[in-house]
Amino acid sequence: MRCTVGLSLSAALVAFSRIVGANNCHEQVSSDNLTVYTRTGTFVGNLNDTYEDVRQFKYVPYAKPPVGKRRWASPERLDDSSDWIDSTTYGPSCPQYVSAVPTAWALNITGNLIVNYGESLTAGLVAQNSDEDCLSLAVWTPAWATKESELPVVVYLTGGGDVTGGINIPTQLPANWVHRTQNHIVVTTNYRVNIFGYPNARALGDNANFALQDQRMAVEWVQENIASFGGDPGQITLWGQSAGAGATDMYLFAWYQDPIIRASVSSSGVALGRANNADTSGSNFTFVAKAMGCDFCDAQLELDCMRRVPMPRIENFVGQYQDNSTLSNPAQPPIAFTRKVDNKLVFANYTQRYLDGQVAQLPKIIGTTAREASPLVAYPINNFTAGPCESCVLKNTLATVCAAYNTELIRDQVGLPTYRYEWAGNFSNIAPVPWLGAYHYSDLYMFFGTYLIAPGSIPQLEVDTSQAMQDYLYDFVADPYSMPDKGWPEYHPTQGQGGTLAMFGADGKVVQWIDGDTVEGVCHNVSGATYTTTP
Repeated sequence: MRCTVGLSLSAALVAFSRIVGANNCHEQVSSDNLTVYTRTGTFVGNLNDTYEDVRQFKYVPYAKPPVGKRRWASPERLDDSSDWIDSTTYGPSCPQYVSAVPTAWALNITGNLIVNYGESLTAGLVAQNSDEDCLSLAVWTPAWATKESELPVVVYLTGGGDVTGGINIPTQLPANWVHRTQNHIVVTTNYRVNIFGYPNARALGDNANFALQDQRMAVEWVQENIASFGGDPGQITLWGQSAGAGATDMYLFAWYQDPIIRASVSSSGVALGRANNADTSGSNFTFVAKAMGCDFCDAQLELDCMRRVPMPRIENFVGQYQDNSTLSNPAQPPIAFTRKVDNKLVFANYTQRYLDGQVAQLPKIIGTTAREASPLVAYPINNFTAGPCESCVLKNTLATVCAAYNTELIRDQVGLPTYRYEWAGNFSNIAPVPWLGAYHYSDLYMFFGTYLIAPGSIPQLEVDTSQAMQDYLYDFVADPYSMPDKGWPEYHPTQGQGGTLAMFGADGKVVQWIDGDTVEGVCHNVSGATYTTTP
């Protein structure tokens, strides 16, 4: 999918006048400032509806469409282009499925993707706004920014468990944050997920982690072209949440010799302790191929056949099978398409790579939430207010927290600057039932300032906490080595006790600087022996 606005300068300016001219309050921004020239095309953006001091480019392709022979192949660099591209509306998300399994997380992530497009939310079907031609990003800048501005840049990777996600999630749009600072740029990124991102097909060998390759391609595009939007390619911070947080951490190992970025942030996920694909034979892909009529012993024929099957058939089959494994037939053998150890992009032993110095020597923020798992565990389908299994919430929350702790411990051991936060606020407009609490993903409402779009009353503490979290994150993006001077000390855990972390939003306070044992003490014992995590 490529949406172009004419092929001539005059046609593009006519299109621009229709975008901007309808609203007199936008007249102070010239057409030149909403038109950005890059090697891969000329992008015509607009001003944000709510924050007119924010310029946005919602559709910016960064790689060739992964369709046809490029389905299940490494992303390809875009050719030079003089095309004018309408960037005032979002492109599609990558192929994904709207699960019928009732979790708060599924509604918050995938549901918003559908609702925002004005379409009905239908669980149990491929997302209507998803398409294979999906490798695009979006750019938000201050309206005044020009190619001389040299602003620091954030490249953000959404979460979604490697099965959903994308740019167009209302709670993860950065306009409020950019509006407040007026001094940085945020780029959000689509990347392939589930079977289209991690197929693990027999014919592909170790070339399987396409989502991680997409993310690197996006960073490369930003390095090459962000100066045209007013950004500094030497001041890029990579930030991810959940699956995007794990990918952000893995990025530091995969490209440690040429990271491009100068800092990273992982919110609710790291490389340590993350489960990898156990299907070493590619049997899950073959199972799907047989169901699609691609029943070939020859691995290449299987792949070639599957490249001709329409995307919705594949996505619906995989999604419905996975739902049935969870809902109606828990004994049904599950299938999953996840990151595969290839020792190029995903490694078998991250601890050893830390010790060997095979990790980018960059500062990092690591964050978790107080109730990571409350929206991730399925709740009773007919009783939303009852909430999920509480022991399951605790167990799965600790898995995320202890992986963060073990990462902090080894980073401190090898001398890598690390800053640690816990989001612990509980505000009813973003957590409408008591059992949610400070749940996985809810810190994003604070960082992006999107708590403002949630229904219900907004206490002053919520406003103040959001602004403080935005300001600290901006300080890190602007200068990742400045945090101690800004009042945020490095996290220096020792065996058997924690360091100092920032706790946001708890006990009626915007921020508290607390001993890490308050959050992570369960992850070690008095003798200093940490719980082990794999890989």
